[in-house]
Amino acid sequence: MKTTVTGRHVEITPALRAHVEERLDHLARYSGRPTEASVVLTVEKYRHQAEVTLNMDGVLIQAKDETSEMYASIDQAVAKIERQIKKYKDRQHGRRQRLSPPPLNGEALETATTAVPLAVERPTLDAMTPEQAATALGNGHATLLVFRRTGTDEVNVVYRKADGSVAWIDPAR
Repeated sequence: MKTTVTGRHVEITPALRAHVEERLDHLARYSGRPTEASVVLTVEKYRHQAEVTLNMDGVLIQAKDETSEMYASIDQAVAKIERQIKKYKDRQHGRRQRLSPPPLNGEALETATTAVPLAVERPTLDAMTPEQAATALGNGHATLLVFRRTGTDEVNVVYRKADGSVAWIDPAR
């Protein structure tokens, strides 16, 4: 994390700079990319202010705090920044979940999460007309029949609907 520490009416000691960098490095875990931070420390009489500006992934986050001790001001300002980052990340996470398409039904969600190996079958398909396939489906208890259409050798499907009627799926149309 690239950190700039500036002092107004206060000298930036190595210990103060190390404290600021240590606190801000703690925030680096929330961002995958390098982040820029600017810290302005101000002393006016007995008021010690710490103003932290963080540029994280193009988002500008700011916090300012004032106490009677500089180290406490830094800690509280960084704590405010951390709360803002968490809130921002939670909003982004919730937004991604809202944008993902909902499952069609409970079964679709269940099959999507569990990987089931599929067995490949290559049955020999009888050549027949759609009318012959509908007659063959009507005679048995099956709900669908896959056949090879006479003349075109295309794979077609005839199936029984919920109302008992028979329908034909023609892949050519």
